[in-house]
Amino acid sequence: MLSRISVIAAVDTEGDVYVSLTQVNTDTPIMKMYLTKLSMELDADRPDWRMNTVVLLDGALYHVNDEVVSHLSQLKMPVIFTGPRSYDACPCELLFAFLKAVDLNPQGLATGKK
Repeated sequence: MLSRISVIAAVDTEGDVYVSLTQVNTDTPIMKMYLTKLSMELDADRPDWRMNTVVLLDGALYHVNDEVVSHLSQLKMPVIFTGPRSYDACPCELLFAFLKAVDLNPQGLATGKK
């Protein structure tokens, strides 16, 4: 039986990818956990990352709700919100498309939400 896998990812301008795979749909607690871990990883890799990095998030409810916005502020994470489903404006969508089509889906099964 195939398990559903959700991917949360960040890609920086140097080509480094920060990925989390889960077997649950992304929601507010999962997003907050990912952002915390991403912040910790970036702090360890490049302590000055906040000076030259902006996190780009789309308008998904688990990105823009008050709880996540407050968490982003606590993490001092610079962020820009794009419009909902602005796939052309989000570099991670290219990564997601590749993973869904090739890497995580060698059998070529249909992907997407039901």
